[in-house]
Amino acid sequence: MSRWWACAVAGLLAGSAPSIAGAQTFELFGPDSSRSRHESTQNFLVELRGGPWFPDVDAEFNGRATPFADMFGTTDRLLLGAELDWQFLRINPIGSLGLGVGVGYTSASAIAPLTQNPMPAAASWERPSDGQQTSLQVIPGYAVAVIRIDVLSRRTVIPLVPYVKYGVGYAYWWITNGDTLSRRSLALSPGATAADTDLGQAATGGTLGTHFAAGLMLRLDVFEPAVQRAWDQQMGVNHSYVFAEYVRSDLSGLGSRPQLRLGTETWNVGLAMEF
Repeated sequence: MSRWWACAVAGLLAGSAPSIAGAQTFELFGPDSSRSRHESTQNFLVELRGGPWFPDVDAEFNGRATPFADMFGTTDRLLLGAELDWQFLRINPIGSLGLGVGVGYTSASAIAPLTQNPMPAAASWERPSDGQQTSLQVIPGYAVAVIRIDVLSRRTVIPLVPYVKYGVGYAYWWITNGDTLSRRSLALSPGATAADTDLGQAATGGTLGTHFAAGLMLRLDVFEPAVQRAWDQQMGVNHSYVFAEYVRSDLSGLGSRPQLRLGTETWNVGLAMEF
């Protein structure tokens, strides 16, 4: 699945290439005086990231039940993602305002237990495994406004760039049993009755919410300035960074009907490039 995710990201970026080529950055309060005349035009930033992920599924029950933890455990999963920002406005000399879109992939898997007790009179009975793997697979995405304050890295010897992001998030999810998509049934859905209208429906859906992030970037130019200049001249990459980021994704449906809560509070680290 990770190979599929990588191909999807590459296709998304490749498909947006014509639009990227025609976009530009507008400057407020005159041209950027800190920009070298040898430096190529800077319009975009791309991020590659990774970090732990544990969803808010069980928060819906306020401690009365923990279905996600019971099924998949309490260990964090790995979330990998990518983001593309259009830095459409430079506010000289403070920083830039941009619009960003991001997408990621993560999953949680476990061996599915039997759903019915064959010996209901045995109080100490523990549900055995039926040997089939159940997986919750999630593709979270978001669209955000981004403010980056890069005046320190451009005009002083401090190579740090703080930033803040805020916008809307959405997670598409699906559940599989073995190699097939799960469907709601009387046998496999505890609490289901024959009168339920959603029996037979595929276990897929989406959850809408908000996305907030705040982070700090370390500009790598200061360590190898000659290499960075050559990279800019040959490939158009103005600056490269490593970064750490706090994320609060509140994917709970924005007050609509109950939905699978796939938001999380976590942190990410990654690599970023401006071009």
